[in-house]
Formats: sequence, C-alpha cells, structure tokens
Amino acid sequence: MPQEEVVLSLISHTNVGKTALARTLLREDIGEVADSAHVTTIPEAHALIEAPSGAVAKLWDTPGFGANLGKLAKRLRSSKNPIGWVLHQVWDRTQDKSLWCSQEAIRHVQKETDVVLYLIDGSQDAEQLPFVELELEVIAWIGKPTLVLLNQTGDAPPEETQKAEQKWREKLADLSHIHGVTTLDAFTRCWTQEHLLLEKATQILEGDKRKAAKELTNALAERNLRPFRESCALIAQFLIETASDQEQLKPQPITQKLKNLITKNRNDAELKEVQTRMQERVAKRTADTVNHLIELQGLAGETASELAKASQEQFDVKREVEEPLIAVIGGAASGLLGGIAADLIAHGLTFGGGAMVGMLLGATTSYSLAKGYNLTQAGSNSVRWTFSQFSMQLQVMLLLYLAISHYGRGRGIWQDPTRTPQLWESTIRDLIGQSEKDWQRLWKKLDLEKGENAETKPKLLGDVKKDVQSLLEEAFTRIYPESKNLFG
Repeated sequence: MPQEEVVLSLISHTNVGKTALARTLLREDIGEVADSAHVTTIPEAHALIEAPSGAVAKLWDTPGFGANLGKLAKRLRSSKNPIGWVLHQVWDRTQDKSLWCSQEAIRHVQKETDVVLYLIDGSQDAEQLPFVELELEVIAWIGKPTLVLLNQTGDAPPEETQKAEQKWREKLADLSHIHGVTTLDAFTRCWTQEHLLLEKATQILEGDKRKAAKELTNALAERNLRPFRESCALIAQFLIETASDQEQLKPQPITQKLKNLITKNRNDAELKEVQTRMQERVAKRTADTVNHLIELQGLAGETASELAKASQEQFDVKREVEEPLIAVIGGAASGLLGGIAADLIAHGLTFGGGAMVGMLLGATTSYSLAKGYNLTQAGSNSVRWTFSQFSMQLQVMLLLYLAISHYGRGRGIWQDPTRTPQLWESTIRDLIGQSEKDWQRLWKKLDLEKGENAETKPKLLGDVKKDVQSLLEEAFTRIYPESKNLFG
C-alpha cells in the first residue's frame, strides 16, 4: 500500500526566493539561485522529511509566476474557466518564457499540491506588489489551501514583522483559501520555526492527509532537535575546557612575590608567555566549536577565531604566598588584591569574515575586571581565566549559536555576523544574569587543582549540557513564543 504523501509547493512571483527557501528547509543546495527572473523553469520535488510510519512530506520548488500574467488579468477574470483557459494555451518556452513559467506553476499546483506556500517579498509594502492579488486569485480558482509566507524580511525587529503580517492579513482577509500569514525568511529564519509549516498543514488538511501531516510535524521537529541537543553538548564541552584551562607558573623568591604584589608588575615575561598560550588555546577551541556547530546546522563554510592581546587581569593568578607574608601585609593585602580593575579592550574573538565579537555583542567592547591576583589555595602556582572572562565567553558562544541557528542555507556559505539583534543580546544577558550564581559555582568547581576524576566527568558534562540546553530553550521561547511546545 502506498504511503501517504503531503505535498507542499513553494509558489510566488518570480525572483522572490523560492529556491533559496527550499535550500534552507532541505539543508541542501538544490536548484539554481540567482538575482534574475525565471531561474527555475520546471517544478522539482524534494523529500523534506519522512515519518517512522513511512509518510513523506514533499517540498516542490516551482517556476515563478511571470510579470506578463498581469496582462491577462482581464481575460482571466472574465472567463468561466480561467484555469482551463490558461492550461490550454500554447506559449513558447523561449519567446514567451514569462507566460510559459506561469502556466507550468499553475499546472503543478492543480495536479500535485496539497498546500500552497505562497511567498511574498516582505521587504516591500502591499501597495508595491499589485501582482499578488491576481496570483492569489489564480490559486483560489484552482481551489488549493494556501499559507502566505513573508520572505526577504531580513532581521527586522519582531514588532515590525508582526505589523507587516497584520497588514497582509487585513489585505487578504476576503480570500477564503488563505489559512494564515507568517514570516519565514530564507536567510534569517530560525530552525525552531520550520516545523510550524507542517503543523499549520495539519490544521488545514483532512482525513489521512491530516494524520500524516501530524506525524510529519513531529518528525521534522525531531530532525531539528537532534542537532540542537548535540550543539548544547558541544557548548558545554567548550565551557568546561575553558573554565578548567590553567597554566603552572614557576616558583618565585619571597622578595619577588612581595614586589609583584606591591607594584602589580604588568611586564612579567612569564605571565605574557602563559597568556599567549592560553589565548591560542581558547582561539582554537572557539574555532573548532563554532565550525562544528555550523556543520551540525547543515550549513557550509567555516569560521576562524583569534583572541586578541588582553591585560593580565583576565587571569586569576594563584601564587604561593606563605602565611607569614600575609600576616605582615595584614589588612593591606585585601586592598591590594581586591581593588584592581582594568578595562579590557576586547577586540575579542575575530572570525574569518573579519567580524569582531565586539561588533557581535554590540555597543562598547570594553568591560571591567575586578580581579587580578587571587591568593587562594596555598601551595599553588597557576593562572586561569577569571570568571568575568569565562562569563563573556559563555555569552559570546550562545550568541554565536543563535546566529548559526538563524543562518539559512539558502543564504550561501556561512559568513560571520557583524552584529546581532538587540533582542538576542538582551535575552542572553538576562538569562545568564538570572543563573550567574550557578555559573560561578561551575567555574569554581572546574579548578583542576580541586580535581574532577574520570568517573565524574561524564556526569559533569551532562549537567552543564542540561544547563546550556535549558538556557537556550528559554531564549528561543522568549524570542519565538509560538515555538514553546517544541521544547515541551
């Protein structure tokens, strides 16, 4: 017995981005993408997702409606059978390419489609797109249910996107075959939105088609959740390695220790060498993690990272200082050790495309560090990243993951972001702030000298992954409230 198919067809005016959106949804480079009319000339079917039952969702990329279709508006609207009239015309594929492509699109929708995904250029107002009304009329004459998708919206703020959607809902309110208007940009959509296409199809279709659409919705959601979970594990591993990264320092004579404490000698050659090695490690660790995240998200390309030189106050320095010395210094020690603050001009992590994390985070790239020399754990001689630096790396990595999550394959090879939406930044900062004590406990726990044996490391990774995943789930839910059930 043939398995049930649910057919979704991308339909639009020519050059609105159907093939780009198909590439993003399919995670593969199908068709040809170019900034010109009628690049796609014949309908092409691709398997979007298959459910365990064998049901399949097919996504069709189709020729765009041509500009010349509007010239036939009067003839079509006066016809008793406009679709039949169009399909029986003979247009030359070369001489009348616009009408020929329109005919192919109509033929496909009539014969194959269960739900039409009609794309609109969301960067333009409705008044600038007079052809939309006729094209949707044509689909109405065929009698196929339609979801309207606003493409080419970029990274517009949510309030602007919602306003644009509402305008189109009002404009299309009289068309009974329109079952919804939503935004799904081929370049900037988030993976958490993709399963909603099939979820909406479930509400439209009936009988076995509806049952299949429901199964396929769950299958598509799971397809996208698997790399999400793997990404959380990668980020957790990055954080563990960063927080536990340390370098041993050479023992110093007691006189040199006292001199360093009093003068805060920033020309310590040994510290500079240690700092360079730690910078190189975090740069490589960041690049490896980001590249793996890019691959997991079904994207092509890679990034590179390099940590710029920073002041030695980025490190917690734990030097062996005998009790008698502390006793001599007395109360002055707390002033010397607790009062250091330095502005880190964080050119930060610089990626292959030349973008800086300072730009990624927006606004200023300077932040203050209140910790310098930390006289804890007598008997130790080592340096590690401060909590302030660790917290910054956490924020940067989460923002990078959000950028990767929104980067559609239809946009092409991965390019490092030059900025991120303010909503992402405020959401991540707020969520990290809410759980700051938990991250501080993790940072303290990952002091290698306190030790994590082989038996506890898997549990630790699982615990940190759970924290990362919980934070990102909450972030996605805040940014896309309609995706809340995805993480239920």
